Amino acid sequence: MTSDDLRLQPGARVLVADRSEPAARQIGQYLEAVGHTVLVATDGEEALVRIRRDDPELAILDVGIPRLNAYQLCERVKNHPTTRNIPVVMVVSPSAQDEKIRGLEVGAEDFLARPVNKLELLARVKSLVKVKRLNDQVETTENVIFGLAQMIECKVTAQESHSHRLCGYACLLGRAIGLLEEDLEILRKGAILHDIGKIAVREEVLMKKGKLSAAEFDEIKRHPEVGEQICGSLRDADLVAPVIRHHQERWDGTGYPDRLGGEQIPLLARIMAIADAYDAMLSPRPYRPAMDQEEALANLRAGAGRQWDPHLVDVFLSVLKRSDAPLAVVS
Repeated sequence: MTSDDLRLQPGARVLVADRSEPAARQIGQYLEAVGHTVLVATDGEEALVRIRRDDPELAILDVGIPRLNAYQLCERVKNHPTTRNIPVVMVVSPSAQDEKIRGLEVGAEDFLARPVNKLELLARVKSLVKVKRLNDQVETTENVIFGLAQMIECKVTAQESHSHRLCGYACLLGRAIGLLEEDLEILRKGAILHDIGKIAVREEVLMKKGKLSAAEFDEIKRHPEVGEQICGSLRDADLVAPVIRHHQERWDGTGYPDRLGGEQIPLLARIMAIADAYDAMLSPRPYRPAMDQEEALANLRAGAGRQWDPHLVDVFLSVLKRSDAPLAVVS
């Protein structure tokens, strides 16, 4: 393998922070020879300024840089929302296992031993930058999907707070049954994305004030499947998709799209169904005014065991009763 085999198109912006100017120049020459653009810093504070200003795609940090050392710098980079996805490679002593352990603790992705081997350097840079670019593409896609979901919410509900309230209700119930934080995070995403498939439903159907025809209801019933397809490119699609696809299933097996019943319905989808129904009942719709809270609670009780998981309904009613301000719950 030669350095030409390790080129990346287009070349990357790489920050090199090294206490030794000759060492920084050597690394820079290796990188520039295959088309990368090199940004150089000789201490941690200068490196942090360049990272925030010039948005490199990779940072190579000598563990011995002064002022902000490499560990402090890496920790700041990884803790900031605009820089946390920048891969960090630390240049360490050949046998310094403690330096690697400390680097891993603050979020470094990889390590190079001094003296730096040219081909090893170029291989690691190419690999890490390719992964970052793929992650950036996914993140851009996710931002578009979430923005689209919020646009649909505003069109359907004429308000922007539905997903916020829905998230609060779902997490309230989730915490009450002891869900872990990672499951609550899936509920938060599901609250935003559950109705994104309604983009495929005609506006005159979504906003119709009278009763839907059978054909119009069939159009509505496609939205969970469409939503699942739209969200297939999310990083955690395999976790969020069941919430999106199955939040309209019913406990008695008469829901859609798959007519699942009882505990066949994924737990997080059962939680979302209750939270979504409760918030929908308290909100005005084109075909009816908002219900008052007592009527909404009565409807939940009446639907327990038919539309919704009866145990989850009992828990939800219990935690709402204990809450001083159930309509303002937030996650």
